[in-house]
Amino acid sequence: MERGLIVDIGQDILNTTPLSPLQTSLLEHISKLISFGESLTRQRIQIFTPLLESSQGTMHHRADMLCIERSDQGVITRQLKGNNTWHSMMESGQPLIGVEHDQRQHVFPVVDNGGRIIGGIAFTVSPSIKIEQYEQEYTLSDTMQRLMLTATDEQIQSYEPISYFDGLIIFDDSHRILYGNEAAVQLVDVLGFDRRLVGSSIYSSTLKVSAIQQVLEDRTIYTSEEIYQDMVIRQHMIPIAMGRNETRCFLVLHDCTRESKQQQELLVKNSIIKEVHHRVKNNLQTVAGLLRMEARRSSLPEVKQALQEGINRIESMALVHDIVSHYDEDYIGIRSIYDELCRLLRMSMVRQDQDVTFTYSGEDMLISSHMASYVSLIINELITNSLEHGLDGKNGEIRLAVTESEEYIVLAFSDTGKGLPPEFSINSNKRLGLTIINNLVTHELKGKLSVENTDVGVLVTIHMKKEK
Repeated sequence: MERGLIVDIGQDILNTTPLSPLQTSLLEHISKLISFGESLTRQRIQIFTPLLESSQGTMHHRADMLCIERSDQGVITRQLKGNNTWHSMMESGQPLIGVEHDQRQHVFPVVDNGGRIIGGIAFTVSPSIKIEQYEQEYTLSDTMQRLMLTATDEQIQSYEPISYFDGLIIFDDSHRILYGNEAAVQLVDVLGFDRRLVGSSIYSSTLKVSAIQQVLEDRTIYTSEEIYQDMVIRQHMIPIAMGRNETRCFLVLHDCTRESKQQQELLVKNSIIKEVHHRVKNNLQTVAGLLRMEARRSSLPEVKQALQEGINRIESMALVHDIVSHYDEDYIGIRSIYDELCRLLRMSMVRQDQDVTFTYSGEDMLISSHMASYVSLIINELITNSLEHGLDGKNGEIRLAVTESEEYIVLAFSDTGKGLPPEFSINSNKRLGLTIINNLVTHELKGKLSVENTDVGVLVTIHMKKEK
């Protein structure tokens, strides 16, 4: 929901009001529901409290009020002249109905824990409201102000502003409908309500809310989605304690048919995509299996090594498809790719008497499966080169650090191996693995690659463009 405020009433304002810090906190708490209340009632809501002025060393009330209201900038505080209805309510302590500048206002007192009236809540009704609707509009304001006064912080977190297309019904603990907005009236045929709506029983409809009595008794919020004919309606009930022996309930009816259909279509699409990834993974593993058979049949070490390198590359691509097939989203964390490749290459390339530590640091950046295919090949080649040429059968450490800048994701891959020969050049080297890395980084990932020796091994830094 729109949080707007939450208002920070500073010490300078505190000094000009009769409010204590606890009373100020009460007004701040109530103000959290201004945006939600305005979306429900379609009325302007203002919270006000008197200001004080000094005169010959004494403090007394003046006509100005501190007002908390919603603006284009969110919920704000400002000073304004209080109208006659506001002042009359402060003097009488009773809810009042007034007309200010040809606009009807419903004004209710705000009372602290000690029973003192510290301010009020004003609801300004739209001028377009017809006279015969005045009673219903007062019921709406009355119910909303009680919710604002009694809602807990935890409950407020669950309140979402409603749209003009959402139906709103208020019923009481005798199950009688007290209010229904225009959108709710339009749903009477679908939900089987009496066309009069107001005055009829909530149970006179085909409304599928078996929890109504439980909500009224326990005063707990309840939400469900139900199917009516060809529509999916989300039903959200918010109980309001109007007093010791009276409870009312807001029933918000949201037509989520389109959302539900889109969700179903998305689920079907995701299932198809996951199945495609699963089949691609199986096909790649079949190819890797065939190459493994050829490697076992060959008696030439060079052939065996070349085939094993091909198998590793195929399995790194199959790995991406396997990971994606298990998730609803088409995105993969770089760490997941790195960890799985480390596990696979440890089994195929690290000797039993060799101690190699694989570490990952930085954020687990999410990338698309398309980008992940290239990244997995790159990481596969980097780990393979480190194990085969850098560590060369010796103990050591292989590290991947991932960071990001505004434009790039940065992979810093390093090992504690013997390093590169002095005459090494990434552009003139003839190793297939490094050629694959360079081509993928430059052409597919639109990035930059640098390779350098460090005091303890090799550092490969890759800057790859973020996806838009």
